[in-house]
Amino acid sequence: MNTETILVSELEFRKAGEVFQAAKDVRCEPAPPDETALTAAVISHDVRAVIVGVAPYRGPLYQALGRKNGAIIARFGVGHDSVDKLLARQHGIVVTNTPGVLDISVAEHSIWLMGCLARKIVQLETRFRKGEFAAEVGTELRGKTLGILGFGGIGHSVASIAHFGFGMKVIACSRNKPAEPPARFGVERFTTDAEELFRAADIVSVHLPANANTQRFVNAARLTWLKPGAMLINTARGALLDEEALYNALASGRLAGTALDVFEREPYVPARPDKDLRKLENVVLTPHVGSNTREANRRMAESSLENVRCFLAGKLDRLTRVDQP
Repeated sequence: MNTETILVSELEFRKAGEVFQAAKDVRCEPAPPDETALTAAVISHDVRAVIVGVAPYRGPLYQALGRKNGAIIARFGVGHDSVDKLLARQHGIVVTNTPGVLDISVAEHSIWLMGCLARKIVQLETRFRKGEFAAEVGTELRGKTLGILGFGGIGHSVASIAHFGFGMKVIACSRNKPAEPPARFGVERFTTDAEELFRAADIVSVHLPANANTQRFVNAARLTWLKPGAMLINTARGALLDEEALYNALASGRLAGTALDVFEREPYVPARPDKDLRKLENVVLTPHVGSNTREANRRMAESSLENVRCFLAGKLDRLTRVDQP
């Protein structure tokens, strides 16, 4: 019996090479993430399974995989807005993700970004390296109200760390009421009204999924609901924010600061050349690394491989599918 080949986008292969190389029942091979090159590799290797990162796939890949009698695109991660689910369904392709396995890593990164803003770590460190030994007045997190916008697994973890670890008051918001009591995660108040959250919070941490309903959800109008001097964290998806409106709120001083790990265009390109977030001192930026820890990478590799194995074995009921309407 021939060992089936699975193509893994190169960055994801490097992140958890020990997992992919240790697989004995399948052969995992690194492949370019670019759609044109990946499509060519799918055809040349005659595969029906790919594991991919956040690079967008909009056309040729689906046609190539659709040549097989059933195929799978397994996301190495949670967000799946880079995969066109309609095209996948049209070509008989299953799409999966790896929920839950990166919650702690992203939650911790959200907390670190929050701390960087509160204590102005970036400004202090930059000036220190320039030879300045000058202080900046920071603020404590204890007693502050943290608003968690989007209350899934990552939101649960952020709430728990913020409340039980830092003594913050937590208000959470999502469209649907959670299955578990919010108080279990340290949430003092739960709401389905985003305006209520924005007006109450000293700091807002965004954890919404990216879809048609949440595109630029944090826009100019909603930013005006925030208290003067509030701060905003986004480790979810860049498309959730109107970056131009965010720049204006920061540059005017209405917002005290923002910390972003995700951007509408990655690598980062400003929404407008004259509104470059990198030029503002009250901004902390990291290059989409919230889930990029050794532990989470290993779990994502194991989970994405398990999805592929179940697909190849015909155990479709065990897949974490995201392609169904």
